[in-house]
Amino acid sequence: MKSKIAILLLLLNITLAFSQREAANWYFGYGAGLDFNSGTPVPLTGALETIEGCASISDPQGNLLFYTDGSTVWDANNSIMQNGTGLLGHKSSTQSAIIVPNPNNPSIYYIFTVDQPDEKNADDTTINDTDDGSIDGLNYSEVDMNLNGGLGGINPLKKNIHLITYNQHHSNEVAFKCSEKITAIQHADGNSFWVITNFTNRFYAFRIDYNGVNSTPVISSTPTDIQTGGYLRNAIGYLKSSPNGKKLAIAHYSSRKNNERTPKTNLLVWNTGKVLLYDFDNATGKVTNENLLMAGDNPYGIEFSSKSKKLYVTVNHFDSNAESDGSSLYQFDLTADNIATSKVLIVKNDNSAGALQLAIDDKIYRAGYKDYNSGFLSVINKPEEKGTACDFEYNKISLGGNKATLGLPPFIQSLFLFNFKYEFTCFGDYTHFFITSLEPIDSVLWDFGDGTTSTDFDTTHQYSAPGTYTVTLTKTVDGDEGDPLTKDVIIKEKPEILDSTYELSQCDSYDSNPNDGLATFNLNSAIDELTLHKPDDYLVYFYLNETDAEDDNYNQHSLPTTYTNITPDQILFAKIMYKDSDCYSLGKVKLTAVVSSLLETDDLVGCEANDNMGEFDLNKKTTDIKTSLSLPSTVEISYYETKTDAINETNPLNSDYISSEKTIYFKASNNGVCYGSGTFGLKINHFPIVPFDETLNICENDFPVTINAPISFDQKDNYTYYWSNGSSSYSIIEPSQEVVTVTITDKLYNCEKLVTFNVKKVSPPIVTNVDINIDDSIIIINTNLNNDNLYALDNPFSEFQPENVFTDVSPGTHTIYLKNKFNCGVTSKLIFVLGFPKFFTPNNDGINDIWEIKGLNFSDFTYSNINIFNRFGKHLISIDPHSNWNGFYNGKRLNSDDYWFSINVTDKNNITKTYKGHFSLLRK
Repeated sequence: MKSKIAILLLLLNITLAFSQREAANWYFGYGAGLDFNSGTPVPLTGALETIEGCASISDPQGNLLFYTDGSTVWDANNSIMQNGTGLLGHKSSTQSAIIVPNPNNPSIYYIFTVDQPDEKNADDTTINDTDDGSIDGLNYSEVDMNLNGGLGGINPLKKNIHLITYNQHHSNEVAFKCSEKITAIQHADGNSFWVITNFTNRFYAFRIDYNGVNSTPVISSTPTDIQTGGYLRNAIGYLKSSPNGKKLAIAHYSSRKNNERTPKTNLLVWNTGKVLLYDFDNATGKVTNENLLMAGDNPYGIEFSSKSKKLYVTVNHFDSNAESDGSSLYQFDLTADNIATSKVLIVKNDNSAGALQLAIDDKIYRAGYKDYNSGFLSVINKPEEKGTACDFEYNKISLGGNKATLGLPPFIQSLFLFNFKYEFTCFGDYTHFFITSLEPIDSVLWDFGDGTTSTDFDTTHQYSAPGTYTVTLTKTVDGDEGDPLTKDVIIKEKPEILDSTYELSQCDSYDSNPNDGLATFNLNSAIDELTLHKPDDYLVYFYLNETDAEDDNYNQHSLPTTYTNITPDQILFAKIMYKDSDCYSLGKVKLTAVVSSLLETDDLVGCEANDNMGEFDLNKKTTDIKTSLSLPSTVEISYYETKTDAINETNPLNSDYISSEKTIYFKASNNGVCYGSGTFGLKINHFPIVPFDETLNICENDFPVTINAPISFDQKDNYTYYWSNGSSSYSIIEPSQEVVTVTITDKLYNCEKLVTFNVKKVSPPIVTNVDINIDDSIIIINTNLNNDNLYALDNPFSEFQPENVFTDVSPGTHTIYLKNKFNCGVTSKLIFVLGFPKFFTPNNDGINDIWEIKGLNFSDFTYSNINIFNRFGKHLISIDPHSNWNGFYNGKRLNSDDYWFSINVTDKNNITKTYKGHFSLLRK
């Protein structure tokens, strides 16, 4: 028992080891939380209000760092973290977030968030009403715990970075992007991590290493394809890795192909879900060997035991009316020959099937509720035991008045694994080995892979030669010897680096005293020489002295790479490390501020491009600077947008540079030695406003036409002109219709513009036809040309109208006048508007006794006889256009009725038009 206590005390003194206590504090549900640091879960109160998605993380000593619902992040004070809103997860996503540390920087964490499918796309509005109208898929944001006085903050430059987990050429996959599932496990190298998600028939494994998040995933295809039809339910359910990193288990709450409904009740179809088990290779990230454990159910929560020997699943049940019928908890034995048939029912009750989550006490806790929320969690006390011997206790853990719902916070599953870590891997070091598990252990046996062993819980070992050694740790608990845990430990020679002090030079010209030996240096510029031209093989950190470099085990306190020396010729120490090892060598850098000249030059004028931008020729500027300052031909000049870029010699500008007006910084060096520096302004030569393309509509009688370049007359001598016909004058005479161009060049700055004139010959319009509605006295004029014509009736000196329709026109002869908007002449046409009475009453009372056509013009038009028909089309009578009709036919009075007429009208151009109409005969 003393040895068990000793190891616990020893582990508490390991301050920055990756240990189980990162999972010591849970926040979930409505204000609920649990603290596992004491060995017994103690209720906490948090700020969350979430049905499902949540995640939390603590430091290695078990102190809370922050927690989230996938959208908002709260710090250790239960306050919203700096920049901690607007993450793209969704609190109604099954696993809205998971938190993973940066393996190389203990102050940096990554929050991976998962959105829920949009109800509008899923066409299923029965789940909730919290949809935000978009689907953002999988994203991650970086938390820097150095911000906000150590409470942490979201890095605004690394917030909501999208990760592709779908076929970008498949519209349905683009619409949904990801499922609601995510898990994390340690890489086989014992240092980096895998973050894993699933969508349709693929797993995506993203590696997080010393460089941060690798956005290119390892993709594994599976036989089972969970289709996007009905995906609001298909996406639901947990994904977990086994703590040993060898298995993945996934609960698909549904696997419907579409939003199927029952034919009788029109209710959504249930019992289509699946539970699947896979092999996972935590060295490669590949997922293989699909094993169907359950089908035809509604599984939700899923979890492995800490020894990865048992798997637990929660399943919802529904009756024929789609009403909840409680849930069940099942156990699978992962050591069985047939895992699927090893299923054992642990309990069935009225609670919903909530999440399952392993804790640092090796127990598994279960969420779920009967009436929407619960003030308790249930617990599996002995998850490694078979069947009901696992000791499930219903509603055992009080939440102190707060409420659990469905979700519990997921963690990196390897946190719950018996594990060890090591440090100091340079050849010649005493490599330190230590256990990160919190469980009580009787004894351990270390095999260092070189024929030597140790039984100390915390031990060191010095290897006799560089190389890769397979280290094995075997534990004994209560007389039971566990499975050996092995890791490959690489012992490396210290990095081979420059053995002399590297002199890093910088111009001393951008500060107030260019002769004080002080300047601002880009320390990155020394890395290539320090690493013997192998900068990609190492990580390099800079320090004021050797002690600081050696004491900063996690490289958290290194100098910024943009650094101003505090004394002339200051010496800095460079800590040069392998990227995959803590083995390092120390180099030296001497910071030398070179006295340089302050170079003065005129502003550079560029030609106007567009949008207040100008085109600048920096090659020409280099020639001007060298010529005006009489610089040697060996001098090289580089240009920068900012003073910082100039100091660091980063982001040099291209010779053809497009920019707005601004100040440019430049540096001159001669054979690699600083020569001088300075600034100049960019000025834009604003060209007079000229059209790029102009259409000239010229009346045909106005040719030849004179065309002037579009420069005002008082400025015309400041430019040269080159016309497409070879002329170099300000104006040209164009005899015909064609396209003409002129290039206008500014004499002072040689800026030019090309203007195109489309010269078009415009003819006067001609009336081609006039449609006359004799019933409503309307005339419509049709023409041969459509140049926004203008029209007048009878008076050519009246105001012309743009409409080609005239209404309420009186019967008789009229003249139409027509012109185009370019005033290319007025044309006219004489027309005749027929007028006739709509009825007559031949009763000899002197009023409307006869019917006749009015407004006839016998001098300009000739008319045929007027033919009259009854309403059945029978011809009754023909009358002379000079005459009229009294309503008699063959000497008999005709009865009241409708009658029709027709008449042919011929103009002086011998064009004949037939007019037809109808009228009524009324007898009183």
